[in-house]
Parts: sequence; C-alpha cells; structure tokens
Amino acid sequence: MSPQLQGGLWGALIGRLGDALADPAAFSILQDRLARHAAELNGQLPELLLRAPDPEVALRSWLADKDLSHWIPQADGGTAAQGWQFETASWNRSRGAAVMEPWEIGSAHLDGGIDALLAEGMPQAVAIESLEAALLAAGLSLGLWALRHRQQLQSANAQDRLVLLHQGLRAVGLGALTGVGLSLVLSVALAMVPGGQVWLAGLTVAGLSRLLPASRRDPFDLSAYTGRLATAG
Repeated sequence: MSPQLQGGLWGALIGRLGDALADPAAFSILQDRLARHAAELNGQLPELLLRAPDPEVALRSWLADKDLSHWIPQADGGTAAQGWQFETASWNRSRGAAVMEPWEIGSAHLDGGIDALLAEGMPQAVAIESLEAALLAAGLSLGLWALRHRQQLQSANAQDRLVLLHQGLRAVGLGALTGVGLSLVLSVALAMVPGGQVWLAGLTVAGLSRLLPASRRDPFDLSAYTGRLATAG
C-alpha cells in the first residue's frame, strides 16, 4: 500500500475515532417516538447523527419529516416487533394500509441515510471532519514517505534532494486528497450502513494488526529448546 493511501486511510480513521458517539437513550424526542410504538432501535437510526456536534439538533431536524412505519400495518395487527423503519412521512401516508414491500423498506433506509447527511449541522460537520482527515493524512503521508526514502535523502546531492522533496510534497497532496475522499466515504457509510460503528472498529483493528511485526518463529516449534536441553544434558 502506498504511503498516500496509508496516510489517507489512517487520517480518516483517526479523525472518526476521535468523535464522541452520543447515546440514543439520552434524547427524549427519540425515546418518545419509540415508546409510542413499543419499538426498539435495531439499525434504523443513522449513526452519523449521533456523531454530530449537537446530536439533539441533528436528530430533531432528521425526525421532523419522519414517520415510524410498520412493515405490517397496525390496521392489520402489525407491531413494531414484526419490523419497522423510519420513513419520510409523505411516503408512509401515501401507502395507506398496504404492507411495506422489501424495496420500500430499502428505499426508506437509503432515503433516511441521505437525509442524515443533510440534517441540520451535518454538512458542516462532515466538511470539518474531512478537513481534519486531510491534515492528519498529509502529516502521516509525509512521515511515511520520509521513512521510506530516508537513505536516499541522506545520500542525495542538493539537486537530487530537491527532486525528492518535490516528490514528498506530491505525496503530501495526494495523501490529503485521499484522506478527504475516505473521510467522505466513512460519513456515507455511517449514514447508510446499520452498525457502522462496529464496522469502523473492525476496520481499525484490522489496520492495526497489519502494522504489528509478523512472527518469525512458530511458537509451537520447540526445536531450539530441545537443542539446549540436549547440550545441558
């Protein structure tokens, strides 16, 4: 993996891991809506909203045009336990007492994710996150590039060192652009993908595991110890 891609990935991840994730139970507007229908959250709320600078404002903005739609209409005995989805109010009301089709459930979820990206305060928050990711990625890309080319930098003459520095600046720029792009991808994923926080943690753990040095010896290989025992005997 190139230093630019590595720097961009870690810049985006570090920026996101620094966010405080709000507790949905802390917001009465959400809890009142759930209690009214005896519903429990199970991936219906975009997690991006809980990372907003002011989650309550973002939630109020997002819920303002949302109904809690039962997959099976209440008129037919449907309950939230059988399945439900936050949905744009006009969609829910135009469907009437019809059962939600799978494509309607999926459309409601995707529409909710897009609405989360556009909720009050969210565009600015996403832009700030992207800028932070760009700055982090630029610094990390420069560090990784310098580490990879440290011997060349030490042994190069003045003209070659200038060429190398131009390459380093290009790596910084590409790293920053990669950081912005990946930060935007993470924002969309946290808005669209249920359990996005779990996926983010998993991606971070996988990335950290790749940074750990590989074991050069099989921990179950006892040949070295048996040789020592034989010598001692």
